[in-house]
Amino acid sequence: MSANRFLDEGPSYELSEDENDDVVRAVELSLQESKGKEIYTSDMELPQIDEVEELAQALEESTLSSTDLSTSTGGRELKWWKLFKELNPFVHTSKGNSWWRKSSKRCNILVCDVCEEQICSVWLRCTYWGQVFCKKHTSDGTPQCCTCSRFKIGDMKYITLNDGRKLCPDCRNTAVLDPEDCKPLLDEVHRFFKGLNMKVRYYIPILLVDQKEMIGNDGKSSLGLTVYEKSKLDAVTYVSRSIQKGENIGVVKEVEHLVPGRKVKAMLLLYGFPKLALGATLAHEMMHAWMQIQGYRGLALNIAEGICEVIAHKWLEWQSFTGDDFMNGTRETAQFLRNLKEFLRDGIEKSYSEAYGHGFREAKWAVERYGLRYTLDHIANTRKLPE
Repeated sequence: MSANRFLDEGPSYELSEDENDDVVRAVELSLQESKGKEIYTSDMELPQIDEVEELAQALEESTLSSTDLSTSTGGRELKWWKLFKELNPFVHTSKGNSWWRKSSKRCNILVCDVCEEQICSVWLRCTYWGQVFCKKHTSDGTPQCCTCSRFKIGDMKYITLNDGRKLCPDCRNTAVLDPEDCKPLLDEVHRFFKGLNMKVRYYIPILLVDQKEMIGNDGKSSLGLTVYEKSKLDAVTYVSRSIQKGENIGVVKEVEHLVPGRKVKAMLLLYGFPKLALGATLAHEMMHAWMQIQGYRGLALNIAEGICEVIAHKWLEWQSFTGDDFMNGTRETAQFLRNLKEFLRDGIEKSYSEAYGHGFREAKWAVERYGLRYTLDHIANTRKLPE
C-alpha cells in the first residue's frame, strides 16, 4: 500500500504580521456567528494555548461562506477571508482530528506534526488520520508505518521488521508475526467464506514471507500471492518464527517444498501486518483460490482483481470488533481498529490502480445491482461483469 495515496499537497505560503491579524480576525468572526456572542475587534488578543482546541471545535461546528462574513463585517474588503480560506481546517478526517495543535506558537500558524516546526513551504496532509507535515519528511528517513501510513511523532517507538518496514505501536499490537498468529485469522476468513456460501474445501498451505521473498517470487512488493498449478515455483522460504530484540524484529526462516499438480499450490502473505490488514489480504487471495478451484479461467486482470477486492472490502465490513477477540483489549485499541478498518476500506475504494481500483469499483457496482452470486455466475459464463 502506498502511503502517498492518502496525501494531499498544501499551498506554500508565509504569513506577514498583518496577515496574521487578519486570520485571527476571521477566527473571531467565525466564533461570533457560531456562538452568537458580541466580539470587539479592537485591541484583539491572540488565543492562548488552552483556547486553541476550543477555537478549532467551534470552527468545525460553523463553516462560514464569504457572503456570511460580508454581512457580519458590513461589506468590508475580504482580502483576508481569501487568505483564511487557504488555511481552512475543515478537512474531513475520520474522527475529526484537525491540525490545530497545542503549541507555544500562535494558533494561526501551521505546525508540522512530525518536527513541530512552523511550515512555511510545501506541506502534505494524510487525509484520513489528519497528520500535517513538511514534504521533506517523505524522503528524509522519518519512520512511517507500513500499514496505517502515519509518521513517527515525538518519542513514539516504532518497530523495525527484518526487511526494513516500520510498524507503529498501535499496528504492532495486533501484528501477525508468526504462523501461530495466522491460524485463528485463517479460521475467521474460512467462516466468512462459509457465510457467503463459498466454503473452500481444499487444503492450501498459507505461508508468511518477508518482503525480499515476496519480491523474489512475484517480481514486485505485493501484499499477497496465490501460487497456481502452472507456476514453476516449487519451494518457498517462509517465516517460521519471529524474535523481537528491543525495537527490531528478526525472523527464523525455513523452506517449504510445494506439492506439484495441485490447483492451488500455496498462498503467500507478507508478514508483519495487523490482523485486520492481513485478513483483508487473505480474503482477497482466498477469492483467487476459490475461483481457481471452481474453474474460472481466462479472466481479464481488472475483473479478477476487481472481484477479489470486493471480497476483501466485504471482509472489512464484516469486522465489528465487538466479539470475544477484542473484549480483553482497551477501549482505545478497539477504537483504533475501527479507524484502521475505515482507513483500509478507503484505500480500496479510492485506489488509483486500473486493475485494483477501477476494477473494484466496476465489480462493486455489479455486485450491488445484481448480487454476488449472479455476478459470479455471469463472470463464469461470459468472463465479463454484468452490465
